Amino acid sequence: MSWIVWALVSAASFAGMAAVVRHLSAALPQAELVFFRNALALLFLLPLLIKQGVSLRTPCFGLHLLRAGSGLAAMYLYFYALARLPLADALLLNYTSPLFLALFATLWLRERWTRTRIAAWLLGAGGLGLVFQPSAAAFSLAGLTGLASGALAGLALTAVKRMAASEPSTRIVTWFALLSTLISALPLLVGPTLAARREEWLWLLAMGLLGSLGQLGITRAVALAPASQVSPLTYSSLLFAGLIGYLLWGERPNVSEAAGMGLILAAGVLVGREPPSLSTQ
Repeated sequence: MSWIVWALVSAASFAGMAAVVRHLSAALPQAELVFFRNALALLFLLPLLIKQGVSLRTPCFGLHLLRAGSGLAAMYLYFYALARLPLADALLLNYTSPLFLALFATLWLRERWTRTRIAAWLLGAGGLGLVFQPSAAAFSLAGLTGLASGALAGLALTAVKRMAASEPSTRIVTWFALLSTLISALPLLVGPTLAARREEWLWLLAMGLLGSLGQLGITRAVALAPASQVSPLTYSSLLFAGLIGYLLWGERPNVSEAAGMGLILAAGVLVGREPPSLSTQ
């Protein structure tokens, strides 16, 4: 398949996973959802990892731990937002991560604050102002939580970028899957409430499959085409999420929210298409 197909499959899968999380949130605790999201991803990854003979020996365990901690915290906050916001809104706020990646890369990795990043931040700020208007659903604790998930996801991506020069991508993925599964299992030791109904197990399995398919799709797309080409298509998840939200829950953004979404999308695309040669000193 072409990279475009893989990118669209990834986008649709992540939107579908978000819808499953929202559906399950009515019946299962958030801690359980986060654990199964990570445990099932690790389970699906194991055959590939074993086949490739991935070594866990690493000179930068601290960065792996930072990536796992920030990424896992982002997931908890994102799942909280998914249960309380319109589907497209929650997905959009989580997708502000490229803006925070640009900020953290400038502060931590000493990358230059380019004109592209300045323009993206201005667009993103304007978009957030429209999305967070007092009459909007995002103007709430859940909305702020969704935005915080984007910030923490941006920090996790910055840690990945910091490791990329010395760590193979497979090892980075393996450490994240392993650490996030172990850490997210801890809350279940306090008050385990494992899903008992067959229907719930099937939905959990669907969540894991969709999440893994989304990760596989974006990995294949980036392997077949430059990231600057793939990045804009990842935002098609919002279109899929908007369609799912409308069909299943009758959700519709108002004019201001739609305009804000457009500005944030444009900001994310700008950051994603920035030439790598312009981002470093």
